[in-house]
Amino acid sequence: MDEVFINQEADPYVLEADGTLDVAALQLQPATVVINGKKGLVDVQTSKTKRTLAELQEKILRDATAGSITNPLRISGALLAGSVAAVGGIASDRQVAQQLLMFPLQQAPANAIAFGHFLYNAQFQLPVSARPFQLIQTHDPGLANALYLCDDCLIRAAVSNALQLSELGTAGSTEQDTTRWVTTCLKVLEEVDAANPDGIAVLLRFNSSEKDVSYTVSKSASGKGPARVDTVANAVRLSLLFGEDKVLKRQGLEHSWKDLETKLASGYPALFYGRIPYLPIYAAAGVHIQFGLLMPHGQVERVGRILNVSKPSDRIWLCQALVNIVKYLTWAVTQAPRLTERVILYQPIERPNATRITLTGNAAVKEISNSDAFYSQFGNSFEAIKAAHVQAQSCGALVHHSSVEEVRVRKRGYDQPSTNKLRVRMTRLGYPQTSVSLTSEQDTKMAIKACLTACAHMHAAMPLPICHCDVRLANVLWDPQPFLADLELAHFSPWQVPLDFSLQDWDEGTLDEKRQYTPESDVYQIGVMLLKFLEVSAASRAFADKLKSKSISAADAAEDTFFL
Repeated sequence: MDEVFINQEADPYVLEADGTLDVAALQLQPATVVINGKKGLVDVQTSKTKRTLAELQEKILRDATAGSITNPLRISGALLAGSVAAVGGIASDRQVAQQLLMFPLQQAPANAIAFGHFLYNAQFQLPVSARPFQLIQTHDPGLANALYLCDDCLIRAAVSNALQLSELGTAGSTEQDTTRWVTTCLKVLEEVDAANPDGIAVLLRFNSSEKDVSYTVSKSASGKGPARVDTVANAVRLSLLFGEDKVLKRQGLEHSWKDLETKLASGYPALFYGRIPYLPIYAAAGVHIQFGLLMPHGQVERVGRILNVSKPSDRIWLCQALVNIVKYLTWAVTQAPRLTERVILYQPIERPNATRITLTGNAAVKEISNSDAFYSQFGNSFEAIKAAHVQAQSCGALVHHSSVEEVRVRKRGYDQPSTNKLRVRMTRLGYPQTSVSLTSEQDTKMAIKACLTACAHMHAAMPLPICHCDVRLANVLWDPQPFLADLELAHFSPWQVPLDFSLQDWDEGTLDEKRQYTPESDVYQIGVMLLKFLEVSAASRAFADKLKSKSISAADAAEDTFFL
């Protein structure tokens, strides 16, 4: 006979109009029902309590909060013959997962401190079998409030194993001993995600090799190859959680953190991870574990308390934290570029105008095969393009490069003339806004301000201002901050544009009356771009009109009250 915690707000008994409780949905034999250790409170014929809830609280249980979500009733009894329903009404892993993940994450906690509060803020009870429940209740009856008994399922088994944690008998003797209990506990994360209808199919790998890690790999301390983290959780072709295990000894946990800082120093590229603000990590040693966050550029921040899993209370905290990590990862993957829009490394991407782009993981190499023909078609020069890239190096709102060069290419065959190839190696990578939908006004403002800041910086170039000439949504990338890319159409100002020549998104207001492209033309095009965002408020439309009036410089527009 199992016992189950249930409460008025969430569980399958009914508060009747007359104030009594109907426990028929529990499918227990009425004569066997025990409520908070009290027998004979349920009518055998009706499965309703013989007294109202108020009377039970006042006269029988002597507890005015009994039955609330913070103080659920403990109801036990024998299942009805032939019943297949689970005790407490939980019938499947999917239902258990839905109960645990009832309040999904809507946005990421703002920082490490906020993430720590989120991690250990349990708005749910953990499902367990009778044995760990009894052990914990005997140790500390108050801890049992965080648990409820449910029928057999994979999540219950994972939580029960984590709470009993038989692997602790040898914890700390070797690094593998630490990994054993960590593996047992992380099974909770894996099973909750697997049962979640919105799950991301997390695959945990322990004592991982470099082939198990997607995109996020630093060189080992020896410099001879990729470093290996002990634990990696992969999903949707991304590595989303990392962990390091150490033997129990003095400073063992510090050694775990040091290894994480070294092995994950390269961070993770926005090109693949999009707007994911950070990734969860953990450091473990002996019976201790602490969570942390990996930031995009490789910084490691520790989060919350150090847990000692030899304590039942800390094992409960750990299981609750793992459920909340499932919530975070489920949300985080929505911030990454869609799988179909992720680019394969080292595979050239053919673009218009004989342009080819190849991604190498930490750089993007853009090549224009016949640069002389390109300059002739678009009226610019290698000098203007190189000047634009050099100017961009000192601006956080522009793409950065490691080299801009022209390479002489000799064609096969003696009768084929050689040509010049423009090659730009860009070291700042990002993803287009089409990969992760921008829905907020704040996103729009961030992108527009970045473009204005970028153009203001280029317009301030000496001895001649430089115009971008191709400001449009497709050329705004995020890493996760927005920046302006594609400087290959840059011109020294003013640019006398030939008749019948135009670029994408130009309209009749782009050029001045002399058909010149000027710094004001860049500002005008930013106004055109602003109106192309999915959601444009009245304030945005008014600001777009100001930009298109050509009466304000990019520098002044970047400081406009529109951005306050």
